[in-house]
Amino acid sequence: MYDEAGTVSKFVNPFSQDVRRMSERFDYATINHNFNELEQLLAETEKMLCDENAASQAQLYYSMGTVYSDFAKFKGISTEKSTEKQLYYFRKSISLIEFNEYFNEKYKPYVLGFKRVLYTNYANTLDHCGRKIAAIEQYKKALNIDDNFGMALGNLGRVYQHYGMLEYDNGHRDIFHYFAYHYLDNAIKSTDPNTYSEAKDCFEATIDCYAPEYIEKVLKPDLCFKQFSYENPDELNYRKWCLSNGLFLNTLNDLPIAESCFAADVIQLPNMIANIHSKPIFHGMFSQLKQEYIYARYLYYSTLSFVSEPHYADKDTYIKAYTDYSLYSIRVEKLKTAFKTLYGLFDKIAYFLEHYFELGINERDINFRSIWRDSVGKGKKAYNYKNVLNPSENFALSSLYWISKDFSEKFEDSPNPELKRISDIRNSLEHKYTKVYDIISKKDIPEYGDGLALYVSEEELYEVVIFLLKILREAIINLSLCVNIAEIPKREASKDKLVLQMSLMDYEDDWKI
Repeated sequence: MYDEAGTVSKFVNPFSQDVRRMSERFDYATINHNFNELEQLLAETEKMLCDENAASQAQLYYSMGTVYSDFAKFKGISTEKSTEKQLYYFRKSISLIEFNEYFNEKYKPYVLGFKRVLYTNYANTLDHCGRKIAAIEQYKKALNIDDNFGMALGNLGRVYQHYGMLEYDNGHRDIFHYFAYHYLDNAIKSTDPNTYSEAKDCFEATIDCYAPEYIEKVLKPDLCFKQFSYENPDELNYRKWCLSNGLFLNTLNDLPIAESCFAADVIQLPNMIANIHSKPIFHGMFSQLKQEYIYARYLYYSTLSFVSEPHYADKDTYIKAYTDYSLYSIRVEKLKTAFKTLYGLFDKIAYFLEHYFELGINERDINFRSIWRDSVGKGKKAYNYKNVLNPSENFALSSLYWISKDFSEKFEDSPNPELKRISDIRNSLEHKYTKVYDIISKKDIPEYGDGLALYVSEEELYEVVIFLLKILREAIINLSLCVNIAEIPKREASKDKLVLQMSLMDYEDDWKI
């Protein structure tokens, strides 16, 4: 094995020479703003994909996603279709490069260098969609590879700054701006040669938004958090797991630290302006969304614990076995139930949005796809909505909109390449016949499968449920933030009016029996 200088190297470059040359052509055309050449390269890339290995395909998909991002930036036009393509290509690239074979030490410097920019560019697109929480996760992944990567540092600082502006808890807001300031400052000081001078200028302009007095009194002093302890070791382990996986319904769980005081589901609806005769229906709806999410999260967590023997309820059940190695247990059913509970929350969020924004959709037609349209039905049964959601006017609502696009009913229109499989699992679990099997028996399924069941490996089901936990957490937090944004003009309009306050009592932990 030889490196580019011709000396012996212990590392292997998994990206083919043809793909590396293609990447150089993409870079050259981008630098020169040669859009005709870029469009020609996109066409050539489509033809190359089937002849390359997985890593090289990942590089090609990355180049395609980056080109659509550059088109939007240089032409000053960012269409929804262009953004969908960026998301789709970056996700295809990530799924290919994260194959186990590329964790091999011999590929390490090449793969890690590629992942660093891939995660960052993907995060930039997510941020553009309003999906701040999802973007933060990707920037963190890039910085776990290289904590001096200026592009990830600065863009993460910008996202934290904007997140802090959306946050309506004053204490939380200052903490977000603290991290925004320090990430931006580190990006400006970064010695990483891949941090563009134009980007540093942007980061400096962003940090200049802070008043000098605010910087000195709030952003520079070290943070100090109240520490919590738990007498029950099981509770401590559960809360540590939720914190480390970023699964608390708490905006602070998106920060780069995991303090014990963050280990609580504190997200609520903001203060809302309502008619004096109104009842707090939205707080009731939000509380139920939170509780169902918390239940699904705990169900998933409870399946992770090692058990030395079957649950007593699983004994003497007389279930028949077949040669397809299907798994039958309460643990597996918990995992299925967590999936179904989480997936069902999408339509419940839609139900909330429909009533809050008074869209005028018939109840039978409300779902997480229909709320983004302006009408429903065909022929005599068709009707227009009373009001229409406008994600461009509300960043948090935009996040929910782009989450909904990941679950579009038209697979070819979805920016999520895994949609078809997720949808198939959901439909089978809810309406058909699903068998969960151990991953070690995967090679035997084609031969021994019964021909009717949808077969899902236990490993895949775990991956899909954790994906849903993360995306539903993002959706619930953004639901709260989008209501806060929508309430701002209502508060402004009520400044000169008599507004009576009505406080809601907390539902005590001792009542939850």
